[in-house]
Amino acid sequence: GGQFKREVTVDGQSHLLLIREEAGTPDAQFASWADAVIFVFSLESESSFEEVTQLHALLSDLRGTSDVALALVGTQGEPGTQGDPVVLGAGWDTPNSPPDSPDKISSSSPRVVEDARARALCGDMRRCLYYETCATYGLNVDR
Repeated sequence: GGQFKREVTVDGQSHLLLIREEAGTPDAQFASWADAVIFVFSLESESSFEEVTQLHALLSDLRGTSDVALALVGTQGEPGTQGDPVVLGAGWDTPNSPPDSPDKISSSSPRVVEDARARALCGDMRRCLYYETCATYGLNVDR
């Protein structure tokens, strides 16, 4: 995983956003550190979508998610290697764009996770925003 910093302005106040990428199972330290979590999955990978569900359940077991802002992001193009989901945690000090990847939804690599299923999972997660992104077309890349 990687670590990134980005300054953002929210309601006129500047904040330093600390972003940590986790390619795998979040641990107790990650769960206690994160103020927000972005779950990223591939729209053409059923296994990455299913794993996001499991990662959310694990995070809930480690910390509970009632005080954690959540976002679910479906990408057109695999977010990690071989369709593995990516978990991004953010902590405030006082919108990270998803990883760039080519648009891979085509007749040879069809979309398998429909919008309604992703939105239903987001509803189950509670306090969760859902976005779809496409780096090729710039769809929701800066949100």
